[in-house]
Amino acid sequence: MKKLLLLTGLTILLMAQVVLAAPTEQGVLDLLDVINKPLNGVVSTGLVGGEPLPGLPNFTVGTGVAAYKVDYKDINTGESKSTYFPTVFATARLGLFGGFSLPAVSGIGSLAIGARLGAITAGPEHSVTVTGGEVRVGLLNDSLSTPGVSVSFTYNQVSDIKFGKDSDDAQATIKAHNMGVKAVVQKELLIFTPYAGIGQEKFSTEATYRIDSLGLNKSWDKDSTETRFLAGVEVSPVPFFRLGVEYNNVGGDSAYALSLRFKL
Repeated sequence: MKKLLLLTGLTILLMAQVVLAAPTEQGVLDLLDVINKPLNGVVSTGLVGGEPLPGLPNFTVGTGVAAYKVDYKDINTGESKSTYFPTVFATARLGLFGGFSLPAVSGIGSLAIGARLGAITAGPEHSVTVTGGEVRVGLLNDSLSTPGVSVSFTYNQVSDIKFGKDSDDAQATIKAHNMGVKAVVQKELLIFTPYAGIGQEKFSTEATYRIDSLGLNKSWDKDSTETRFLAGVEVSPVPFFRLGVEYNNVGGDSAYALSLRFKL
């Protein structure tokens, strides 16, 4: 693993290059620790959305870009740095059940499912994909008299990321996934729909690594739980289209997302 490029080809790299001319086990472990947090952020960051709550009629498809900000220390120099990890994503959400009508509110108990596909460009011959799913339950539907309240259960994972070639002395392969739950409150005001939420995320990262010169072939894993705060707004300048911007704070790090969606 003479040269390890962290997600090469991103707009800004977490580290320009990690050179391990004589790889050591501690050096590989340090690298995995550095990668872990931003990788988890990239996997889980997307637009939660403030569109009308799940239920019928409700079908949306859209695309956007998310950027996850990370503050870190260069493991070579110890210098404090910041960077953004962008992902391009597409989303879809389908209402399955409109909920139950009540006299005092517009409805409760609606249900929708969603899917997410993202891509992290990591060089001309290699890309990392992010896939995810969502189940969203409407606790209270958005109406003239009440705000909308929903809870989302999400799962996201990233395709295997390999550092180093098969012919190199050292190599590592990383897998990451996360599960989360989020509560979101929104209020549709003419063409604007502001919303805010809070959630909990559980991140899991697993890796295998080998160093041939040291006769090592081992596995590594790390779990963490972070709180997510989010706020955003969607604007409907023309019928059926929604332009959204969203801010997330995950474990003290910031993420920003911008999307355009088509709604039926």
